[in-house]
Amino acid sequence: MADILRVEGLTKRYGAFEAVADLSFAVAEREVLGLLGRNGAGKSTTIKLLCNLIRPTAGQAWLAGQPILGVRGAEHRRGLGAMVEAPRFYPQLSGRRNLELLARIRGVDGARVQEMLETVGLAARARERFDRYSMGMKQRLGLAAVFLHRPGLIILDEPTSGLDPVGRQQIHDLIRALSRDLGVSLLVCSHHFSEVETLCGRALVLDHGRRVLDQSLAGPEGIAAVKAKFQELTAELNERRESA
Repeated sequence: MADILRVEGLTKRYGAFEAVADLSFAVAEREVLGLLGRNGAGKSTTIKLLCNLIRPTAGQAWLAGQPILGVRGAEHRRGLGAMVEAPRFYPQLSGRRNLELLARIRGVDGARVQEMLETVGLAARARERFDRYSMGMKQRLGLAAVFLHRPGLIILDEPTSGLDPVGRQQIHDLIRALSRDLGVSLLVCSHHFSEVETLCGRALVLDHGRRVLDQSLAGPEGIAAVKAKFQELTAELNERRESA
């Protein structure tokens, strides 16, 4: 299966500090890849680089064969959807109106707005103001927004942050359904092993901006390997904190 995203030699330095170090990986079409690591591992920096929110020191990424880093204009972004940190919308506008504005900006047919509201379970609450939504409803609207223009790859950064266990399960179920039914590739960034295990078919484990494990989650051996590496990194981090 062809790759929708290919990353080679991605590096980001801040002075002497290397936040991301010579990172290379690929995401296949229809694949769900988890970017797993503790806080400070380089996950969020990697996501910001791929979304062109910050400039790389070195390296390049290709989306559907086209370079996307350091490229001006919006054309290269049409194949990419991203929900980075908490979803952000106009608080005084309704969920529907927020999506309608996005649809207009992205050149998406208005009928797609209703379709996505129904898909994420917000059709009955679409006329309510965004600032009156619960956290779970805000996450649902964020998912509707990133899937709105039918991108080939969607990046989700900590998609269940701030949700209780029931809310996390609901969002996980929705992400799996959207990925399956719409046939898109996902790059899921998380510091929860259980989230990556639930959503992803493969895990890329980061530590200090470097790839330390790239492992399939298709079977119990792969799951155990990722869990063991993540627990090892967590223990090392806790030791450093205790000795500091």
